[in-house]
Amino acid sequence: MSVTSQYSFATRAGVQIQRGGRSRLTTITITAIFIIIAFLFLVPLYWMVLSSVRPLGLIFTSGTNLLPNEATLDNYAKLFRTVPYVNWFANSIVQSVGFSVASVAICALGGFALAKYRFRGRNVIFLLILLSQMIPFYLLVIPLFVIIVKIGLVDTLIGAILPLAAHPIGIFFMRQYMLSIEDELLDAARVDGASEYRLFFSVVVPIIRPAIATLLVLFALEYWNNLLWPLIVFRSPDRMPLAVGLSTLVTQYFPSYDLVMAGSTLATLPIIVLFLFLRRQFMEGFGAMGTGMK
Repeated sequence: MSVTSQYSFATRAGVQIQRGGRSRLTTITITAIFIIIAFLFLVPLYWMVLSSVRPLGLIFTSGTNLLPNEATLDNYAKLFRTVPYVNWFANSIVQSVGFSVASVAICALGGFALAKYRFRGRNVIFLLILLSQMIPFYLLVIPLFVIIVKIGLVDTLIGAILPLAAHPIGIFFMRQYMLSIEDELLDAARVDGASEYRLFFSVVVPIIRPAIATLLVLFALEYWNNLLWPLIVFRSPDRMPLAVGLSTLVTQYFPSYDLVMAGSTLATLPIIVLFLFLRRQFMEGFGAMGTGMK
């Protein structure tokens, strides 16, 4: 090997080492940033769990102490003994599951129509759906309430779910996901004699399972934490979901923060379990949507 060749090889090796060092430094920096962000998100959750096993008098006096002291399960026992927490919990599960299933069904059908059918005004309709997301929900509360009063859906499960089921972000998400489905696949199913309903349920639904799992988690989390609309719709205490029930524990004269912390800790468990079961499909859904937007 000549001197020139050796010099060129050494130069390329040096450049590769330099690039490798920069890439490693970038990876370490990004990892450190995400660790800090995760820590900032987890500290309030940890404080909530810790406060749920502290006596009421120590929740704020020992607020800066992040180590367990005088741990007790009396808050949980008092929660189940003094308030209908099990009933609230069951109502939230039923209502969240119903809202998630109804919203995913409507968003999937709407997204499929906007992504795969060619008709006049399709883009205008899609734009109007996106623009509706810009309207604050507080401006829609009174019209929605008037509608459910006139059709007799106050204090019913349908009245709590149906007005919120056509979710603009869900329709957008499904449309972007379905853009990645090849038209040739759908045309082949039509040639084989499949109807449009058979095409959707037998061909499209198996393909969009990651998107369905993603929206199920997002919609379940959204309704699980929803306070305003269930508070307006439901009149019977035995139909209140968990968020509304926990809000009744914080009164003006005697806020039961010990019960709120214990109830909130238990309320986080179903969403965590749901995400753990669907985490792979959840990440695939977001990745495929990003591919469809390119």
